[in-house]
Amino acid sequence: MRAYYEAVEDQAPVRERALRGRLAVTVAALVLATGLSVAPAASQASDPAAPAKPAPAVRQNVRAAGYYVEFRTARIGLYGHSYAAYGRLDGRGNPASAAYADLHPMGNYGMMALGHFVPVPANMEWNPEVLTLPIAHRYRRNLTAEQYKNLTATVERLRAANTRYWNAVTNNCNHFIGELAQSVGLKVPMQFHLSYGFVEDLRVINETNPPAAEAEQRSPRRTANASASPPAPSASTTPRQ
Repeated sequence: MRAYYEAVEDQAPVRERALRGRLAVTVAALVLATGLSVAPAASQASDPAAPAKPAPAVRQNVRAAGYYVEFRTARIGLYGHSYAAYGRLDGRGNPASAAYADLHPMGNYGMMALGHFVPVPANMEWNPEVLTLPIAHRYRRNLTAEQYKNLTATVERLRAANTRYWNAVTNNCNHFIGELAQSVGLKVPMQFHLSYGFVEDLRVINETNPPAAEAEQRSPRRTANASASPPAPSASTTPRQ
């Protein structure tokens, strides 16, 4: 009898290993069956005919929508060329549309050379090839609906002018985008310098020293704290001994 129990005990690890093996095979079969059943479901979910629920990550914030203007300097020649891009912003604050405006002399480089001495006819018809030029500087500002209305009205007014001219000193592409910048309340640097420096200077003077109205909006707490501060104690009229 003792020998029987000893033999049974010796066979116990063998039975345990066999049981574990059968369990492993069963688990593998279940995993395989589950994978086969999930694969068709996934393919059905990707079927275009199946209705798809909108993902939370792509929901647009309607309140964040607005407008923008971006002043750019294209890298070309010794001067560069200044122009403006403007349009609507999507719910994430990215440009959703773009229109372009600039001022340049009509004709070839000979006409441009002549424009350094006398006014020459100017053109405001947009040339898409400008977008192929590298951008040396850019300065983007978000706009309210009122600012955007003023901007587009200024562009239309300048385009509708009967007499348009270009002159390297008195009316160049910097003067043009400077007028657009003023229409949305920005301060404008001196236009008589190269385009490579104009847009960057436009950014610096409006970010370093913002317009008074914008500066007041940026620091409402300081104004509130100043108005709520207690009055300074009045000096005593009795002289000290």
